Amino acid sequence: MPVGYAWMPLLINGRVNVGDQAIAVATNNPSGYLASEQLGLGKGSSGPDIKWNDGGKPLFKFNLRLVSTVYTKDQHLHNFFQHCQKIEETGSLAADMDTSNKLKTLHAVESGTLIQFLPTVLNQLFRLLPLTNSEDVALNAVRVLVHIVCEASEVEKIDMLRSYSKYVFVTIPTVSSKSRTIHEELAKHLTSMLRPQSADFLVINKFLLHSWFFFEILVKSMSQHLLETGKIKSPRNERFPSNYQYRIQTLLQHIVPHITQKYKELPEATKNANHSLAIFIKKCFTFMDRGFAFKLINMYIENFNPGDSRVLQEYKFEFLRLVCFHEHYIPLNLPLMKRGHIKSYKDMRHDYTLSEEFRKQHFLVGLLLQAVKSALNEVKVIRAQAISVLRDLLAKHEYDDRYSTKTQQGRIASLYLPFITIILENKHRLNIGDGQSSPGAMNGDVSGEMIGDRSSIAPSLVSQRSTLSLQQSETIQTLQNMSGSGSVKLPRDSAVLAMIAGTAPQASSLSISDPKPILNGSNSSLASSKASSESVDKDPKDTPKSNGKHDSERRPSRVKMRRSPSYSMGGQQGQSSPIGMPRYDKLDQKEVKDLLICFMYIVKNLPEEVLLGWFNNSSEYDIIDFFNILEMCIQQFKYSSKKIIHKLSMIADSQKAHTLPTRKGPVDMFSHSRAASDIKTKRNTQLLESSGALDNVLLEGNFACEVGMIALDVIALYSANFKEQLQFREGDNSLMRKVFDLHLLFLQTNQSESILKHAFAALRSFINKFAKILFRGNATMCANLCYELLRCGNSRLPSTRSEACALLYLLMRSNYEFNKKKSFTRVHLQDQIDVYRMKYQVIVSVSQLISDVVGLSTLRFQESLSIINNYANSDKGMQRTCFPLEVKELTKKIRTVLMATAQMKEHQNDPEMLVDLQYSLAKSYSSTPELRKTWLDSMAKIHIKNGNLSEAAHCYIHGVALVAEYLKRRGAYPQGCRVFKNISTNVEADESEGQEDFGMQDVQYTNESLIEMLEEVAEALEKAERYELLGEVYKLIIPVYEERRDYQKLAQAYSILHSAYTKIVQVSLSGKRLLGKFFRVALYGQNFFEEEDSKTYIYKEPKVTGLTELCQRLQCLYTEKFGKHTVRLIKDSNKVNMKDLDSRFAYIQVTYVEPYFDERELEDRQTDFERNNNVRRFMFETPFTKDPKKAHGSVDEQYKRRTILTTSHSFPYVKKRIMVVYHQDMELTPIQVAIDQMQKKVVEIHEVVSMVTPDMKKLQLKLQGSVGVQVNAGPLAFAEAFLDKSKLRNYARKFTNSLKDIYRQFVQVCGIALELNGTLIMTEQMEYQESLKENFRNMVSKLEDIFDEKLFSDEDGKSISLDSTNRTSMSLFNVISSPTSQA
Repeated sequence: MPVGYAWMPLLINGRVNVGDQAIAVATNNPSGYLASEQLGLGKGSSGPDIKWNDGGKPLFKFNLRLVSTVYTKDQHLHNFFQHCQKIEETGSLAADMDTSNKLKTLHAVESGTLIQFLPTVLNQLFRLLPLTNSEDVALNAVRVLVHIVCEASEVEKIDMLRSYSKYVFVTIPTVSSKSRTIHEELAKHLTSMLRPQSADFLVINKFLLHSWFFFEILVKSMSQHLLETGKIKSPRNERFPSNYQYRIQTLLQHIVPHITQKYKELPEATKNANHSLAIFIKKCFTFMDRGFAFKLINMYIENFNPGDSRVLQEYKFEFLRLVCFHEHYIPLNLPLMKRGHIKSYKDMRHDYTLSEEFRKQHFLVGLLLQAVKSALNEVKVIRAQAISVLRDLLAKHEYDDRYSTKTQQGRIASLYLPFITIILENKHRLNIGDGQSSPGAMNGDVSGEMIGDRSSIAPSLVSQRSTLSLQQSETIQTLQNMSGSGSVKLPRDSAVLAMIAGTAPQASSLSISDPKPILNGSNSSLASSKASSESVDKDPKDTPKSNGKHDSERRPSRVKMRRSPSYSMGGQQGQSSPIGMPRYDKLDQKEVKDLLICFMYIVKNLPEEVLLGWFNNSSEYDIIDFFNILEMCIQQFKYSSKKIIHKLSMIADSQKAHTLPTRKGPVDMFSHSRAASDIKTKRNTQLLESSGALDNVLLEGNFACEVGMIALDVIALYSANFKEQLQFREGDNSLMRKVFDLHLLFLQTNQSESILKHAFAALRSFINKFAKILFRGNATMCANLCYELLRCGNSRLPSTRSEACALLYLLMRSNYEFNKKKSFTRVHLQDQIDVYRMKYQVIVSVSQLISDVVGLSTLRFQESLSIINNYANSDKGMQRTCFPLEVKELTKKIRTVLMATAQMKEHQNDPEMLVDLQYSLAKSYSSTPELRKTWLDSMAKIHIKNGNLSEAAHCYIHGVALVAEYLKRRGAYPQGCRVFKNISTNVEADESEGQEDFGMQDVQYTNESLIEMLEEVAEALEKAERYELLGEVYKLIIPVYEERRDYQKLAQAYSILHSAYTKIVQVSLSGKRLLGKFFRVALYGQNFFEEEDSKTYIYKEPKVTGLTELCQRLQCLYTEKFGKHTVRLIKDSNKVNMKDLDSRFAYIQVTYVEPYFDERELEDRQTDFERNNNVRRFMFETPFTKDPKKAHGSVDEQYKRRTILTTSHSFPYVKKRIMVVYHQDMELTPIQVAIDQMQKKVVEIHEVVSMVTPDMKKLQLKLQGSVGVQVNAGPLAFAEAFLDKSKLRNYARKFTNSLKDIYRQFVQVCGIALELNGTLIMTEQMEYQESLKENFRNMVSKLEDIFDEKLFSDEDGKSISLDSTNRTSMSLFNVISSPTSQA
């Protein structure tokens, strides 16, 4: 039952009436009651008669809360909506000031309310932009938009903004051509907001942070406008008016400075703005004139310069990454050619370098490549980002199914041809880390000559500082001539931009034709932009005869030129800052790997005619550098065994590619990039069983195989099309050496079985093509090939051994047939000399191979020799010739050489025995200098490995003496090996006995090689700290430098000598140079040592090796060889009685010995070095008494036996142990022992007080040992035993007089030492000094009583001469060494 009725209006003045309410209650509900209205002042109400309860009092009280997406309770937002409604109703704006005020009040609206009405508010604001004519209203609308977007982002409602831009926003339809659009007005007023004169920095910062939203609105509005107006079908340059393009251009010009100037204070905002801008420009390619889009990119890049901060460089490459990842990137870079025009490699001439024409035709590629080139001169972080952008882009091309055919990939690779020039310019910075270096010329050095020129070619691959430094000035001048401004001005020609934009006539295909390549006739290099200005060397001696043929068929180009760096782009073009100068720091491993992957992708996909065109138009410098890069790729991506890859997989996890998903198909190059580069530690050790590890094995192996196949294809292509260039000068040119070295590199590095099969096939083709070069030219190629094939004949893989044997047999047979079936010889002077040089090279190669004992398996090698013999016996075409017999003879000689291998393996852990065996082999080849030098070099390697640098240096000395003697017999060096007698007394005896054999026809020693070897000797002597010998070595080198007028070498030589003599002075003063210690080692035990039983050696040990250390080493060595508990040390130096030894044990006697010199030698050998160089005699002493039961007795009973040992050669020598050939024993009587010991004390004290810089500690030790209280008994004991008046008659007068003279010297030198110590001590040591003086006076007093004469006074001590003391001490030598019978 209702009590009454009540009602109220929901809207009051257009606003929802909410909050606490109190209204009257009526008893009836007449019709028209809503028209009832209280009149107030007790006048009742108008409208129908209504009866109110309780006199119309507000009895009904309640509260209203608004829940609506249409109405808002926020007054500012309500006013704005109401104002917008009036505008829609009237069709015109109210007063501009009123609208502006309404917009400004929106800043006070709470963020929750804005989010609730977000689509509606944004729609009203965007619609307001094209309707208003007021700049102030539009600018305030844009500011409010920025504020709202920022508020939504702060409350994490970015998804709502993205949904709005994608689904809700709809542009205002255009009624006429004069109608304004949202994108036009938004671009215009965003620019106004960013202008400095009206800048609100807070608003600008918010805009930069959330600029993505506005760029998306611009793109959405543009696309909807094109669809609604039908302009989507119009040409791109007619879709938008020019004033809109100008507004977009102006907007970019105002945004970019904010990015480049505020990146430090607003890192996140500027990063977002840069990213959003790149996305926007990328989308502009879809809707706008593409020439205009290129113009925007160019304007953006102009704001960046080389040397910018790391952040700005990152922004630039992030921008390029986003733009270049456009889905139609390839068509954008391929300007459409004229109809019917076929693009051959001649037409692509400008595509080979980063030229201006290239950048006009291929804008984005040119921009990216120039940026990468510039980034390589920046710091590591920037370099890595630039390289990764290029790498990922190439990976995208590889994965793109739209361009999967070979022709399409070839056209894409042609776009990146200038990258070859870029990587060649930076080749000296490519550090391949642990890549194996090839021997000889395979280490990347270009040691040969240019075709038709004897001058040295480009510097080594590792360092080209000199060449590059010469080019710097030329490069700077070239760049300055290009433009006078500091910034790059890209082509703005409207015709060019129109072509790039796609308005030129369309072509029918992306592919290029396959014209016949021009093999000869190019006289310029594509890598040099100034080819016409380079000098041409025309040496008539090196020009082959024409024989009436055209010059292009005569021989290849002889133009010598340097590669000029590519032109600048996207940075400083007209000026060269220090940051833009060439750098020489090495790139790290990951950078090198990524660069080489990019290089291999390009080379792999390039069409053959394009690559041939590059070779045709490149200088020899560039071609050799190209092959050097190819060599790096082979070394960098060499094959690792499955075990190694599996092991790496256990501790590593490869990152997945984050550019495109993996597609099914063959393993390609870029899937390896991340697998090899981005490795991080993984905790799960159970990865071994996972499929990922097995996949990694396949990935690594397949990638190494693919790199090898690409390299072989390139080498084969070049060899087939440039055969004439390779054969020039009978192959004695740099190109042939480099191509040949690349073939051998596959045998020198780790490769899979499959790639080795292809490598052997390539070598077979090489032998068939270039037999004349191998068998008539320089012997080095044949020698290197024989060595590598023999090494492969020792492989663990049966297939590799079989292939190597087959190839070696082919080499022998080809040589035999080349010589018209006389013999498989290498004929040097046609048919005038017929020597067995092929056999000789094989023997030399075997000797080099077995010098590395550890890696050789005699069983496998013997098997390989048997295979070669079987080939010869089963070859039907050779059965009626002497060829099989000669093969049998050669293999027999090889087996003879291999017999030494078993012995070397047996003693491979015994360095002394191993060197002795190699020494025996070297000695047996005294008639074959090349083989002897091979073993000397092998001995030097062993010495260096074991730290015996002096012995290694002497191996080099004997090697160079061998060459000198060879040149003497050729009449080129008359002095021969005798010039080395001042360096080593061993040289002339060892190296003057050599005889020449037939194999010497292949030896190419010259005076130049002699000087190079002498320089190597000097370096080795310097490392061994034998500085005194450097002067003797440079006495042989300097005259040659003077004759050549090589002042740079002379300056270097004298600098080395200055440094050496300075070091001599330093070590003489400091006494810190240690030239080694000598030990006598005697071996006993016929059952163990066999031929070495009862032989005695002198061992030279490095530095400060102690007796205990050597004993322990020898005991461990022979225990390992003979077994435990079989080796015993004899711990004394007495003579060994063989009858007392047990035949079940091996005995080693080790004794410390010192060099021994007679009086005449001591006068000549005044320095420590002279007493340790060229020494043959050594001495050790054994104390004894007449009582055989005791070795030591009282002073007057103590005898001493001095044993003098003479070795077969002088130390240092090519080996560290030399056999003793003669020994002599001398017995010293007790008085001679006293003379000897006292003389040693005098000499020791004399050496201390004679030092230029006194050593107080050493001085006090000597004083303490001479005049101290506790040791005074030593000197006095000798005097009392032999010089007391009661005992003088018992000894010969000359001995007693000599002992007295020594005591007089002893007293004098002790007095001098005391005086010197008094000048060195501090105040706290005065008491110690007085104690020493008191002890000295007591000792002198006792001696004076014994001598009955005055021995010392202070005046005498001050006037005593140290030189006279030294001279007197020298005269006592004969007394000590006199026969014992006179005592």
